[in-house]
Amino acid sequence: MRLNARLGTSGLICSLMASALAGACGGSPAPERSSAIGDAGSTSDSGSGGAGASNPNPGAAGTIVFGGTGGSAGSGGTTALPELVIELDAPEITVSGEPTSIDLVVKYADGSTPNGVVWTVDDTAIGSVDQDGVFTANGWVAGTVTVTVEVGGQSSSVAIKVVVDITENPGAVSDATQDELAGGGSADADFRFLYPYDETVFPRGLSAPVLQLAGVAADATMVVLEVGDFKYTALLSGSTPPRVTLPEEAWKGATLSTTAADWLTVSVTKISGSDVTGPVSQRYRVAQGSLKGIVYYNTYASPLAGNEGAVMRVKPGKDAEVLQAGCTVCHSVSSQGNVLVSGVAWSGGNPTDSASYTLSADGMATELDLDEDGRKYSFGGLTPDGSLMMVSAVANGPKPRGLSNDYASRLIDPATGLDVASTGFSYQNALTPAFSHDGKLIAFSQGGDAGAHLLTLMSFDQAKLEFTAARDVVDIDSKVVAWPSFLPDGAAIVYHEGDGFDTGGHGDERRANLRLVDLADGDSKKNLDRLNGTLDSGEFYLPYGEAEEKDLNYEPTVLPVPVGGFYWVLFTSRRTYGNTLSPGGTNGGEDAWNGTVTAANGEAISFRKKIWVAAIDLDYSGKVDPSHPAFYLPGQELDAGNMRAFAALEPCKPDGQSCESGAECCGGFCRETGKDSAGNPILECVPPPVNECSQVDESCETAADCCSSTYLCINGRCAQPAEPPPK
Repeated sequence: MRLNARLGTSGLICSLMASALAGACGGSPAPERSSAIGDAGSTSDSGSGGAGASNPNPGAAGTIVFGGTGGSAGSGGTTALPELVIELDAPEITVSGEPTSIDLVVKYADGSTPNGVVWTVDDTAIGSVDQDGVFTANGWVAGTVTVTVEVGGQSSSVAIKVVVDITENPGAVSDATQDELAGGGSADADFRFLYPYDETVFPRGLSAPVLQLAGVAADATMVVLEVGDFKYTALLSGSTPPRVTLPEEAWKGATLSTTAADWLTVSVTKISGSDVTGPVSQRYRVAQGSLKGIVYYNTYASPLAGNEGAVMRVKPGKDAEVLQAGCTVCHSVSSQGNVLVSGVAWSGGNPTDSASYTLSADGMATELDLDEDGRKYSFGGLTPDGSLMMVSAVANGPKPRGLSNDYASRLIDPATGLDVASTGFSYQNALTPAFSHDGKLIAFSQGGDAGAHLLTLMSFDQAKLEFTAARDVVDIDSKVVAWPSFLPDGAAIVYHEGDGFDTGGHGDERRANLRLVDLADGDSKKNLDRLNGTLDSGEFYLPYGEAEEKDLNYEPTVLPVPVGGFYWVLFTSRRTYGNTLSPGGTNGGEDAWNGTVTAANGEAISFRKKIWVAAIDLDYSGKVDPSHPAFYLPGQELDAGNMRAFAALEPCKPDGQSCESGAECCGGFCRETGKDSAGNPILECVPPPVNECSQVDESCETAADCCSSTYLCINGRCAQPAEPPPK
């Protein structure tokens, strides 16, 4: 049956701008538009008709007609053209992992054929439409798209629902075993998820997580990913211990099919001999945006770096690469991603030299300044643009490795290494300093006689080189408070609270957790329990228990912009990683949190020292715990110790370069500038549009500049808080 969709002039199509740092419309409501554009369904001077009614009207036999109104007379009394009509065989198609096409035909209501038509689709993640009116679903992403045809001043649209139902059998599992798996069972009481954690928030754009489970080995496994109109089933061969490596296409399709209001459910069933167990299930949230930029972290005993220390880089969806080898350690990166500072080489408890580097758009480092004192640049606090750095220094008391001798805090120019005169800063022992992402604040731990128990905040005027208004925002006599990192709004700080600075054992059990201090709410403190491993009920949920995994979270840094409705914290942790990095795990054997594995260079380290990432709600103020369970950063090395990750934006792009969102553009705006040969949008950085509101990630001065009353203006960019799905 061919459907006949008759609609009048449509409103503005859902923006093709990527959400957060990458994403798409994803079936969400179109954002509010500037009043200069006009409202959908209004009568225009061109004489085109208003938006059609949504209820179907009876048409010819076998045809459903979606009623639309006729066009009105335009200026000067011009008679309106007949309505445009889109015909298609069905408004819903089911795909199974292969591109599937349907034909759309456009006519005038009087049966004549228009010329010079232009077809577009509002969500290219689901499918595309060519200029012959052939809509092709890509086969992996479910949802409803709106296909629009334009002829001169007229347009008409039709919605197409794409259902994904895929079953694959790469493990060549027999029909009989499939039936047993489908029937389920409860033979293995230990069968449960070790990784990921239930209700983790995942962004888009990362590699699929490896599902890791406890219990006896599996001879065959069935895994099901399900959300809305998306269902993927895989039948896999067995593994010891039980693990599931998801196909990247399946994970990408599932995350692109999940809206902010959905839970993505993952279920696993196994068979061992004749014993069936499962399904065991978890559910995850998917942030409506993709992590972009580059993550820089410090590693040691790295096989990739000749079994030495190095600064590594990981691009989302890629594997780690060596950025600076030669035991380059104790680093910091500017939030704009253009400057790196670090110690260089190592001897006697300190880096022997230190250096500053410029970072290119692809993450390559070029040396700016090399200094013979390894403490000068180690753990320095960089302004967002990397033009200034506060030296991290301490005379006595608790301190990180790499700062083992007396050295004075002061402001310097990383390009030259020269001191920069400033006023108002009198602290000689400002440890682990960090500037806010707008450069207007600095926070640091007071070392020396203060014992690193105080976290201090000051205002900073970069134009005047003036520090003012010092106040202590955290004061805990029994703990070290350090490694502050500002949320992008500048109104809260995530910090490390523990028994010491260093995540290395070195004879001490230096345990720590992450906390948040809300600067706008009387410096109130939040424990970030879910990030650290504790549920709202007080139950410790990390799979190997408190003795093995509690209080092992350190050194936070925060992505400079919100993504998909969340802030993102990167941190070091010595928790287990499923059944891979754990007691009895396959990497590191009896690896313990404080270092019992002999690395390739003969050093006893802990491979469990890794980079983890967790989401924090944009509307954190007023919540007891705005954090969510963390996930392991994919792409980092397994056979090395990794720590202190910085997620930095790539250096911004000038007008005319391709982009995925306004966060990538120096001018702050990324818009469609044309179509490619397949009809897909071409997105480029553009000058600020005149009299138009700002979409997600585009520049703003206040929230009133943004296209929806629900958006926030955070660090000069529009952001949309994520509404939680129903419990």
